Parts: sequence; C-alpha cells; structure tokens
Amino acid sequence: MKVEIKETSEKPEGWPKNRREWKLDVLCERMEEFKNNPTYKNREILIALASEHDMNETSGYGLVRITEYEVGLINYLYLVSQAYQINSVKVYLYDLISEATYIHKWMVNMNPVLGKDGNEDQFVEVYSGLDLPLKLYYLAYQKFIIENDDDFATQLISVIHEVMIVDQEDKYIDSITHAFVSMMNDLSYMRGSKKQSIWKFSREELSLLFELEAELLKRNNESPIERPTKGVLMTQISNFILKSRNGYNEDYICKYLPIEVARESVKNHQIWMKKTTLLNDEREQRVVPELFEDKSWITYKWVSDINFTATRIYYVSSFSKSVNNSDMQDGYGQCLYGYKNDRISELIAPIGIWHLKKKAGVENDMPNEIERPYIAQTLAFDVIYDVEEARRELTYLFGVIDMFNMSDAEKKKFLEEIMQYWILSVKDAKWSGERERRYVIFMYDDYDYRETEIDDTFLKVKTSIFLTPDFIIGKNPSRYEILYQLNAKRHALYSREYMLCKNCFLQDYDQARKMPEKCPVCGSDNVELIIEEE
Repeated sequence: MKVEIKETSEKPEGWPKNRREWKLDVLCERMEEFKNNPTYKNREILIALASEHDMNETSGYGLVRITEYEVGLINYLYLVSQAYQINSVKVYLYDLISEATYIHKWMVNMNPVLGKDGNEDQFVEVYSGLDLPLKLYYLAYQKFIIENDDDFATQLISVIHEVMIVDQEDKYIDSITHAFVSMMNDLSYMRGSKKQSIWKFSREELSLLFELEAELLKRNNESPIERPTKGVLMTQISNFILKSRNGYNEDYICKYLPIEVARESVKNHQIWMKKTTLLNDEREQRVVPELFEDKSWITYKWVSDINFTATRIYYVSSFSKSVNNSDMQDGYGQCLYGYKNDRISELIAPIGIWHLKKKAGVENDMPNEIERPYIAQTLAFDVIYDVEEARRELTYLFGVIDMFNMSDAEKKKFLEEIMQYWILSVKDAKWSGERERRYVIFMYDDYDYRETEIDDTFLKVKTSIFLTPDFIIGKNPSRYEILYQLNAKRHALYSREYMLCKNCFLQDYDQARKMPEKCPVCGSDNVELIIEEE
C-alpha cells in the first residue's frame, strides 16, 4: 500500500509549527519504517508515539492552525493503521481531533478579547475532508463541547438521528452506516488513558449505541452475520462490554516476574505466554459453560445448547491490578513491572505478514504479490470472580445480540462464536485476590508470524514491555538497563515538565502540577520535577 500525501495539498509554510503537526510527521515516518521493517523495536516506537496517557502530557505550544495538509496526514495514518491493525494509532487520531477541536473552540471564544471578529464559525472547515468515521466523530465531539449539556454518547446518537431525518430517501445510509460501525469499532480499542474518559460508555449508553447500530444495519439491508460486518461487530461488542467491567477500572496493570526471568527478559526480549489448555487452574474454561447448564436465569429461547468448542489456538498472559502485593510476589515473583494502560495489548502481540496477490484481470503497475505487516489480535479484560455478576453480564450480552436483525438460529451461532472471547474471562472466587487482567492472543496454524516462537507449551514473542515499563518495584536485576531505555524514551518524547520518581521510575505529567512529597505508586520521597531544555 502506498498513499501519496501530497496529492491532498501542499505542505504549509514552516511546517511543523506546533507539536500536533510534529507528531503527525513523525508518525508517518515511523509507520513507513514499520512497513519496511516490521520488528518489535519499530512497533515500540509507533506505540510510544501514539500513547499519551496523562491529561497534561501534551504541550500546547506553537501556532494554532488546522490545515488541509494536516487532514491529509490524518487520513493517511488512519488508512494504514487500519491496514496494519495498529489500533493505538487509530485511537490516537481520534484523540488528536478532540484536542484540535477544543483548541479551535477556545481560540474562537477568545477572538473578541483579542480584538478579532467574534462571529467566526466554530466549524473547522478543513475537517469536512476527514475520512467518514473521523468526520462523524468530529461532528459529535464538536456538538458535545459546544452545547455542553449532554454526555458524548447522547450527542453522537443525536448527530446520527439528525442525518437520518434529512436523508429520507436513504441516499447516504450506506456511508453513514459504514462510518458509524467503523467509528464504534475504532473507539472500542481505547487503551484506558485519562484522555479517553468520554468514550467510557456506561452499559446503558452502550445499549443505546448498539441499538442505533442495529437500526442502521437493518435500514441499509446489511446482514450482521456476513463478513466483514460480523467480525467487526464481534470485536467491538466484546471490547466494549469486557472493558466496561469494574466501571472501566483505571488501576495500574502489573506483571510479577521471578528474578531469573527478569534477568533473562533483558537478554532475549521475549514474553512467554502459556497455551490456555496448560494453565495452572484445572477449572480453566469450565466456569462459563457451567453457567449455561442451569437454564433458569436465561430468558431468551434462542440461547440453548451452546457449543463452547475452541475454534482457534489461544495463549494467555496474566497481569494483575494489585500493586506491590506480597501474596502475588510470593506466588509469581519479586520483580514488578507496572503499566498505566493497555498499550500492553499491542506490544505483546505477534507481528504477522499478509501475502497479498493481485487479482486476476487487474491491469496496473502493481507487483503480482506484496507483503503487508499487521499486529495480531489481542483481547484484554479484567477477570470476573462472581458468578452472579457473570450471569448479569451474559444476560446483557444476550440482549445486545437480540437487537440485531437475525433469525434465532443466527443469533445462537453469533453467541457461540462470541463466547470464544468470554470463556477465559470468568474464574472461581478463590482466585479473586489476584485481581487478574488477562491478555489473550488468537493464533492460527497457517499464518506467517515474525519474531515469534511456538513450542508445545509457550508462545514466545519479541517485545519491549520489560525494557520500557511505566514503573518497576523490587530488586530488579535489569534495573540499570531499564533506566537507560526509559531515559532515552523520555528524552525523545519530552513535551513538558513531569514528576519523576527516582526509585520506581514513574513519570507523571499530571502529578507535576502539584508535585507530591511522595511517589503515588511506591511511596518513595525521592521524587523530582523534571524540566528539560528543548
């Protein structure tokens, strides 16, 4: 895939004039590098650039402008991040549009104070050129921040209804349906940053959004059980429902490792993930099927005789929401690696290569076969330990599936397939102290994976997560190597002052505004305000 950015417009004078423009430039460069050399190191750079967690992480310095060239870069990055399945970059683009829209609103409101025309339109004209899912998001977000009287989900639904009222002859229903479904799927890959709080829809809000999605698909005569729609629906429904557990829990995510494994991880740069059939809980994958044996709580007739046979090979990596927990240290290792959000998902996923052949009859100068990298699918969720909670959630899932225009047999089949996402997400109450967050990798026998080893027990994937965690606790044998890597990363991405804990290495932009006496993670008083010279 090759997209020529300059076909959209010429680069503005003095580009880049602000950090947003600089970031887009660098992302384009690194995306091209990943395409040409799809390694875990190049992936780390991409994900690091796209992972802004703290509210005050981004500097607002520079010229306030939104140009056609910027829109061209956004569309390019959106296209290639879809092709390569780099969801962090897609999600970042929505964040970026939010940021730019808010700054534009602020500047328009400031015009009278600055002696300028106070009648300037709040609408960002060049955003009319955004790819449709991004444009739809922009319209809803602008409505959200200007009217400031409803939640984002309500404003999003309102925008769609307004379009549908105007489009009585369904001239644009296909475009609107595609835009909404794609946008919902994109947002479902949010990584849990503070900046993404408006996307943390409640279960009630999700019901309304799914209901609207079902209505659009029906109006567009689009079947929910045909590809690619079926796959998109399954991922977004699973992502949203599973992520909404515990109210989109914002706790830190931790990995406990024995000292010898921590030492080895710096040498081999691997994470080992166990095949689900070999996990240490003998009741693994049994709790959910057992819930269906008692049919008294199931109110939908089509939910019966569900087949839970695994359709793919699954590997699991287990993390914990418990920080500095002595029981976890005793059971799994003294070295703690901490993370602020789910960027872990893409950093531990295998990198795959699609081998694409030119269709017969196509006459152009493209080669007969091209290779395209992608990041494999990873599912992230907090484990549930309460069977009553699991029943309530499953009942909710049944209700969501029931909204869509499918026969009872099709709904049952849809449920059986989506249960592949759920079967590993519920465990017995005796494990509740672990507060486990799981990352499940989906693997296929005949796919081409890079920097990946598979044996009878483990999936071994090259990764940077043990070199660039957000913090570490314990006597880590790789402490100085980690510090070296983090210092390099901080210097490369620095945008404004931050709090640094010299004990656990936590870097926090929000804490810098009030500079606590002690680190909020490890409790050390060895904290410092870092202001680097640019």
